[in-house]
Amino acid sequence: MIREAKILFDKNFFREVMILACWCIWTHRNGIIFDHQARSIDRWMQCFKVEVHKTLHRCKPALKLELNVWLCNLV
Repeated sequence: MIREAKILFDKNFFREVMILACWCIWTHRNGIIFDHQARSIDRWMQCFKVEVHKTLHRCKPALKLELNVWLCNLV
């Protein structure tokens, strides 16, 4: 499934996006369990966008523009 997702995603930064998505799921889960927060896709998406934006500051210049365009097109 991961190989198929990588092929369908068709971007050079697939690994980074997957790691950040998993990290945001993990932190959201911790908020639900330990801080009694409600489940929220919007809060997860906000966390994900913030983490991708942080990644822009340390990514290779060749990928920075492509990743930024992808981030801006997220719904």
